[in-house]
Amino acid sequence: MSSSAHDLFQQIQSIYLSLIRLPNLAPGPQINSLLTRVVDLCTTPRSEEFTNYVLRIKNMDILCANLRTICGTAEGELEAYWARRFLNSPPPFPNLTTTLLTTFPYHTNYLDLSALECSALEAFLPPSSSTTTTLHIAFLGSGPLPLTSYCMLDRYPHATVHNIDRSTDALRVSHSLTEILGYAGRMTFQCLDVSLPLTVTTPHYAKNGSTMENEIGVNAIIGNGEGKTEGESQDWGKFDIVFLAALVGTDTRSKLEILANVARALRPGTLVVVRSAWGLRGVLYPVLELSEEVFRIGFEVLVVVHPWTEVVNSVIVLRVRERDDEVR
Repeated sequence: MSSSAHDLFQQIQSIYLSLIRLPNLAPGPQINSLLTRVVDLCTTPRSEEFTNYVLRIKNMDILCANLRTICGTAEGELEAYWARRFLNSPPPFPNLTTTLLTTFPYHTNYLDLSALECSALEAFLPPSSSTTTTLHIAFLGSGPLPLTSYCMLDRYPHATVHNIDRSTDALRVSHSLTEILGYAGRMTFQCLDVSLPLTVTTPHYAKNGSTMENEIGVNAIIGNGEGKTEGESQDWGKFDIVFLAALVGTDTRSKLEILANVARALRPGTLVVVRSAWGLRGVLYPVLELSEEVFRIGFEVLVVVHPWTEVVNSVIVLRVRERDDEVR
């Protein structure tokens, strides 16, 4: 086992060394090949004993941290590239929207991950709420290509999604794309750093169709509102479900800090879906280690799903619990 484990370590290290030699992380044949190789290595089913042995190899933790940073940056570059590509080749007819999105290389992975998340969520939603009730969903870290948000709107016909990201560039692109794809009536966008306290905000709302370049800024909300005035705060209590993207928070500590902010802003009973990773998949994405700290900051853990398929991310469903003096 030792020989096989060190061989795997060396393969991952070799890929990392090849990645850092690239002039940039924009999509292209070389980087696509390298990332495909490392994903295949890290998602191949292996025993827990073997996985733990690999993760304990000297300098593996440093390698993982460095590689996760590269993978996260490359993922952002990939999504931005494809979002702009879609903008430059919009569908001629609305019914071709789905066809357009399927050309994204990882579209099936997003569909499969969203299906897992929804299956887990629906065990804790009121009966029939997914088909008859308006669900208010927030997605933290929506990025330039909000595929999960589109999946939620397709699955839940009465849902609305509020996309939040700290990058104004990502929001400009995703807002424009959403209008072209026909989802704009049920989506809003906000520029916000969720690592900061969420209980007090002073957003500026703009009507749908306003110029993003002029309107968007820190705390700006763009969407289908009626032009609410500056000074009104975001009503976090309205959300039924909140998603935390896999790349929001670089490790357990930072994810817990963000979740603590979220817990203070949301009403008790709100479901929070956190994307994490397990085993060697933690080489690719940050891991949220569950402990009593999750309870202390205001959550109860409902379910954890660790896929053995090509879906890389694990799914953790939390619920905001009733507040007490310890959480306050």
